[in-house]
Amino acid sequence: MKIHLRKTDKLFTKIIRIKQDFTCQRCGMKYVFDGVKVRSLQNLGVSHYFSRRKENTRFDLDNCDLLCNIPCHRLWEGEDRAEYTEFMIKKLGQDGYDLLEYRANQYKKRDDAMIELFLKETLKNHEEDNIC
Repeated sequence: MKIHLRKTDKLFTKIIRIKQDFTCQRCGMKYVFDGVKVRSLQNLGVSHYFSRRKENTRFDLDNCDLLCNIPCHRLWEGEDRAEYTEFMIKKLGQDGYDLLEYRANQYKKRDDAMIELFLKETLKNHEEDNIC
């Protein structure tokens, strides 16, 4: 099954790759070192703990982690979901996890124009922080 990526998904992927230092959050594999590609970025994907279909947490940093597409993403999205849940609770704390689950189950109307503005500003601010 091919996932349709929106323009906003591509912007969000840039942000999360920078914020998580181009590193798989499960195995620790680093995909960029000192600006030099050491592994193909195509093999480093954004994993949404709560599905992309849940618009309210689709672009939520608490809901997303970088994972190697093979094997880490496939493992956590498939047979070892319990390990992923354990990781999320450790990352967010039980209260943070519960709050994320609550947000994921709330309705939010899709608004790509507003999300795109927010993501562009977030990326711009991050780039300015790294220049200084």
